[in-house]
Amino acid sequence: MKDGRVRPAPASLRRGLLLLLLAGAAGEARAAEVVVSPPAHPTRITQNFYFNSVTDVDSVSESFQADFYLYMDWEDPRLTSAEAAVRDQGSKWEPKIDLVNALDQKSRWPAPFIEHPASGRVRLASSYAGKFRAPMDLRDFPFDRQVLPVYVEATDKIEDLVFDGGFETKARRGGEEGWLADPRNVLSDRVRLPEWDIEEIRVRHTPEYYGYINQTFSRFRIEFHVARRPGFYVWKIISIEALLVILSWVVFLLDPADLGDRSTVAVTLLLATVAFSYVVGGITPRTSYLTLLDNFLLGSFFLIFLAAAESVVVFLRQRRGELGGKGSSATIDRWSLFLFPAGYLLFNVLLWTRAVAAYLG
Repeated sequence: MKDGRVRPAPASLRRGLLLLLLAGAAGEARAAEVVVSPPAHPTRITQNFYFNSVTDVDSVSESFQADFYLYMDWEDPRLTSAEAAVRDQGSKWEPKIDLVNALDQKSRWPAPFIEHPASGRVRLASSYAGKFRAPMDLRDFPFDRQVLPVYVEATDKIEDLVFDGGFETKARRGGEEGWLADPRNVLSDRVRLPEWDIEEIRVRHTPEYYGYINQTFSRFRIEFHVARRPGFYVWKIISIEALLVILSWVVFLLDPADLGDRSTVAVTLLLATVAFSYVVGGITPRTSYLTLLDNFLLGSFFLIFLAAAESVVVFLRQRRGELGGKGSSATIDRWSLFLFPAGYLLFNVLLWTRAVAAYLG
């Protein structure tokens, strides 16, 4: 300050002072925060739900859309206390949850709705809508059954919060106990799935252990057990592919020496099958394993290929005189006309019987 004027502090010093003040304010705010504990250890939460819609069950992306209300009830004796501070603690606590398998979610309500149906009793109502992940086992596609789950997990440890059953009817499936929910009570009459039949709705309590933090959290899942309606795939894919295979047997009725006409029919059907498989690939699941429908399409393609190969073999052997004339070639065609349909019928019986029997059972 040579000229008698006070120079401003350097910018770095000003930033440091500002950060120090902000850190102090944040520390005071944290100190002022009051951590509200649950009313009991553990607090038992009785859950219930109501689904307004279940739509867009997609086997390709293994997901579905759902819109539902979730209700959670619990007892909090603090709400009946004579002390205002204790009652205030009870009014501030509510369970926090996470929809584990939600790919995207939103609430149609600005905030959860809280009511007190009885003294010391609290009910929290929330609304959720979104897309949920549903891993599927598609080996029996299109005669398959799937489970569409919604996983609801508490953010409090299991020592602090436990989900309790809200359904009276218990049943076992696959060695695991669950609660059956009456669709009339938990599902809107407007719910319609064009490709699926809802067989049952089940609730299972499945606590989840996280090893990396050595803690367990209470979780339950809502399961929609559904069975696919295979009519679309039977009439639009399976029947058309079967007709292409049957058409390939026309080559056995043509002159064995006329390789041009026989190969034209066979190659045209092979190309039609390839093109058809590309169309089918856009509406069927993309899996790393073969489904029943995949096996059927591959088997049908292979049978058409064998019909083309039979025409070539018969033509070449007749041309070389290895079959003793045209009569022997006609005999092979007659046997092929019997063996190919019989083999295709046996192939379909072995392929579909188990899955269809399990589906109908």
